[in-house]
Amino acid sequence: MFTNISWGNYIVVVVLLLASWYLFVGLRFYFDDIKEIVTGKRKLQFHRLGKTNYQEPQSELNYQNSPEVTSTQSSFGEFDTTFQDVDSLVERLKNVVADAAKRKFHKQEFLDYIKSILSEYTSVKDSPFRSSVSELIVSECDKLESITLTQTEAEGLWDEKD
Repeated sequence: MFTNISWGNYIVVVVLLLASWYLFVGLRFYFDDIKEIVTGKRKLQFHRLGKTNYQEPQSELNYQNSPEVTSTQSSFGEFDTTFQDVDSLVERLKNVVADAAKRKFHKQEFLDYIKSILSEYTSVKDSPFRSSVSELIVSECDKLESITLTQTEAEGLWDEKD
């Protein structure tokens, strides 16, 4: 029965099955990522392996325990959490603007909604990213037909209470 199948045919069938399986998995689980890469919203990122540093283990241990490294690592940790907050805030703001476009919010409703979101991100309020987020709010509002904001109004949203 299997004597009529050559090794070449077998390999072609296996390669086609594997390719179709990986295509299915890629489209099923990574469709949004692939779509963003194809449309140009996101670029492919390749991570390089850094040069390995062959130092003495003792000097490396002393370096890791030094107070300067500990304070630098903690400031990077704070920066990292602030950056994560900025990422989630940007994502939420884009979703709010898309939602406002669909629901046709009035300007005051929209501003109150933005204020409530900004009040949840106090770490971003006191960070250097605040002005960039305000610029994002202005640029996203430019996409809406009914709501326009200036940079000053966007900055004022951070300080106002509900």
